[in-house]
Amino acid sequence: MKKIVINLGQGMDQLKTDFPEADVVLVRDRAELMRELPEAEVLVSWGVDDEMLDRGTKLDYVASLYAGVDKLPLNRLQAKEILLTTGRGIHVIHMAEYALMMMILHARSLDKLLDQQRRAIWAGAETHPQDEIYGKKLGIIGLGAIGQEIAKKASFMGMEVVGVRRTPKETDYVTRVYDLAEGIETIFKSCDYIINLLPHTPATNRLIDHRYFDLIQPHACLINMGRGDTVNEDDLYEALKSGQIKRYITDVFDQEPLEPNSRFWQLDNIVITPHISGPNLSYMAKAYPIVKTNLTAYLAGSTDEMVNVYSHERGY
Repeated sequence: MKKIVINLGQGMDQLKTDFPEADVVLVRDRAELMRELPEAEVLVSWGVDDEMLDRGTKLDYVASLYAGVDKLPLNRLQAKEILLTTGRGIHVIHMAEYALMMMILHARSLDKLLDQQRRAIWAGAETHPQDEIYGKKLGIIGLGAIGQEIAKKASFMGMEVVGVRRTPKETDYVTRVYDLAEGIETIFKSCDYIINLLPHTPATNRLIDHRYFDLIQPHACLINMGRGDTVNEDDLYEALKSGQIKRYITDVFDQEPLEPNSRFWQLDNIVITPHISGPNLSYMAKAYPIVKTNLTAYLAGSTDEMVNVYSHERGY
């Protein structure tokens, strides 16, 4: 009987009922986790660290609920030949809603209006012009599951959508799909709204820099919902300070949390949210079908039927 350790606090208790053929152990704290890991073959957790791998000498499969892998010890997982799956797809709906919210915030100057409310100032459209996202061109850098959902919702609201993916192919609701090399340049040159959804890999490290900021349209809004370290923050700061980028909306930074003395807090053309586009009150309910599908396939020896299997070669 395979031992499956669930290190998620609450939200996955149903696994004990759904997998009677396995020894499913729910741990509530790190001390309990460390006691159970030596005999575990499967770990379901937000992530895994070096200490957990040291204790889990029998681990064969780690099911991480993170969509990204930049917090995981990938080299050790690869060296130990431990299968890894991620939580990709859990975030699709609520992150797409975040993207729409922020594009509308920019179009309607909502952050400025809320700020003046706090200061008891009545200043209307003559001070804060009111625009719309209908008819605007959106460029999505990273047409994975989240990017495709944003494209769908944006197109329903009358936006033209173009995008970038590693291997270009026809994508619903996207009028043109580019590869990475050609696409980023084209998007910065031509789009009213640009959404960065790139994962952090060696190929994307600080990829978005002055080369692209030099191309951006003067009215465009750049939104980062991917990873902070895909952007060169020195170049970004200069482009914002000079007004080259009209508006930058970001949920991520290279170093988090952003320090109170960070120079970015002082800029008036940036909207900062503290990495909240991914968390959601329904996160566990959305994660459960993915975890159940993968455990079912794994226990049946059908790993080719598992979803969100991480590829060390591709980097996602």
